[in-house]
Order: sequence, then C-alpha cells, then structure tokens
Amino acid sequence: MNKVLPLLLLLSTSFQCLADSTYIGIDYMQNDIGFDDESAKPNATALRVGVSNNNMAFEAQYLRGDNDDIYRMTFDLEQSTALYFVMQSDIRDGFGMDVSVGYAMTDMTVSGPEETYNGEDHYNGFSWGVSMHQQIPYFEQASIRLGYQSLYKDSDIEITNISLGFIYHF
Repeated sequence: MNKVLPLLLLLSTSFQCLADSTYIGIDYMQNDIGFDDESAKPNATALRVGVSNNNMAFEAQYLRGDNDDIYRMTFDLEQSTALYFVMQSDIRDGFGMDVSVGYAMTDMTVSGPEETYNGEDHYNGFSWGVSMHQQIPYFEQASIRLGYQSLYKDSDIEITNISLGFIYHF
C-alpha cells in the first residue's frame, strides 16, 4: 500500500491537466485462482482511479483480497496493484464498454500442512480486462460497472475475476 498511494497521486495530478474527466471506482470481485483442474475463489475489493481524455484513459488499480481453502491449503490473495491503458467506447443510451490492457503485480500466500507447499508468490505480468457500464438515471456522473479481468496467466496458474462496481466521474 505504501508504494501504491504515491503512484495514484502522481497519476491523478500529472494527467489531470490533459484529462476530460477524472474518475474513481470501487469494485467487489469474485476471483478465480486456477491450477491443475482445481480453483480457489477468494473475494476481493478493488479501488480504481483514472484519468480520461478522448475515450482513452490511464487507470491505476489496487486490489485487496481474502482467502479460500482447497485440500486443507489456504490461498490468500494478499494484494494486487496494476496500471492500465483503457480504451473507452462512446456512451450510447447510458451504456458504454471499456477494454483495458496493462501490467499487474499480484501477491499470494499459500499455507497448509507441513507436507504441502507453503510460501508467498509474486505474479507479475500482462493483464487485461473488459467491462460494461450503465449510467445511473438522474445521476449521470455515476455508473454501475460489470467486468471481467485476467490478472495473470501462465502454464501453471491463472488468476481471473468477475467484478461488480461503482464509478464516479468528476
């Protein structure tokens, strides 16, 4: 968290002079950590801050997770920080769509009995997402957002989520 706050402040102040709008959002996420035909499903909460200009945005995201158990092992999604370039559609009848590509750094701790794997892992790499949002009637600066996001994928593990959230444009 100590590294994320200065990044968010720098992002919001340095691009604000070029931005059409600045936005902040909060999401509830149902994560899926898949490996070897098994998956853990910890919940998480994400905070997103972005600046937008001409249907393009830069967005910073901070995710704080929960844990889930599989075979007496606990998978704890500690946190994830990410920076995205977001391509935004025009808003038609209150609806819009966003596609984001970027880089995410995700930390996860696995703990269990002595004979199993125990340790902290860091998954850093390409991340992408797609989301739809609907403006709230009579409150056009606010939107409800539904999204899918891939935080990390390689041959051993895949970390994805489905999110439902709220965004407010300043």
